[in-house]
Amino acid sequence: MRFTQRFKTMLRGMLTAGKLGWAIESNWTDPFLFMTYEIVRPLFGALIIVFMYKVVSTTPISDIGFAQLYVGNAFFILVLKAMIGVGQTIFEDREHYEMIRYIYLAPVGLGVYLVGRGLSKILATTAAVAITLVVGYAVFDISYTASWAMVPYVGATMLLGIAAMIAFGMILAAITMLTAHHGFSMAEGASGVLFLISGAVFSIDILPGWCAAIGRMMPLTYWLEALRRALLGAPFIESLSGMSDGMILITLSWTTALSVITAVVSLRAAQWLALSAGKLDAKTDH
Repeated sequence: MRFTQRFKTMLRGMLTAGKLGWAIESNWTDPFLFMTYEIVRPLFGALIIVFMYKVVSTTPISDIGFAQLYVGNAFFILVLKAMIGVGQTIFEDREHYEMIRYIYLAPVGLGVYLVGRGLSKILATTAAVAITLVVGYAVFDISYTASWAMVPYVGATMLLGIAAMIAFGMILAAITMLTAHHGFSMAEGASGVLFLISGAVFSIDILPGWCAAIGRMMPLTYWLEALRRALLGAPFIESLSGMSDGMILITLSWTTALSVITAVVSLRAAQWLALSAGKLDAKTDH
């Protein structure tokens, strides 16, 4: 009974945090106008990738390599939004809104609040990802080979990927709790590093050995690989081509689990250190 009540409290807190995150991100504007912006901006970002590929590559955009690049870039939009949405939350609530002390004292706790904020970002960006994929099919002749039989596989992959994104965002939030105002740009910098080492637009096999090794420990690398295989029917990273789809999903599962554990431990440790030093709600931008 106690567990059921606690679960309901956590769910209500998560939904409330999600609604608050949506309102803050949209600046309380009209939902249609906000969603238009959320869709148009990533879509034109994908078009930049298309034009860069046409200029640099000698192969036509009908090549499978272009399709894998396009799909990876489309799904990485979620990573960027989730990490910024969670990673910058501590900075915003501490420095700008000055509400971090009240969030910490709320019954649901800071971790549940951050998860809700991250999910609101992902929800707002999902439509942009879907439309980007549709444009790839309708305009650039990308042929998706996914069948209905792959729906459970894609669903499990997406859930694990979302958990990994939010976990990385919570790790950034923990670091931000112990740092000064530089935390506002930390999420963007970290997402740029992940863009490089997770194989978002090119294989990690071309990276230096130590960098590629780090990429193989990242759950987002296997998340993108699984989605490419499911949608396009072909592996992208050659060094992972020997792994079956099931092994990719298993590896994604345990790397995501490690990321979530690291996120929980990091956030609790950061809260303890911030409270011990009296810096939980200390403003650092002035």
